[in-house]
Amino acid sequence: MNLIIKLTAVLLVILTTGCGEQDDQAKSSDPVVLKTQLESLNKAKKVEGILQDAAEQQRKTIDDSTASEKQ
Repeated sequence: MNLIIKLTAVLLVILTTGCGEQDDQAKSSDPVVLKTQLESLNKAKKVEGILQDAAEQQRKTIDDSTASEKQ
């Protein structure tokens, strides 16, 4: 019984100290890294727009060609 109380106390101390500490790297955000990530995100959004426009154009071409075949 005494051993169980000691093990529980040790486990409680380990868990509370492990959860209480914060990572210093998580606090400090590097503005250069953030800037490059935002630039990459903006480039990806531009590419997505280009791909959506191309897909819409392809759909329109297919619809036009199938409509002319039906007539």
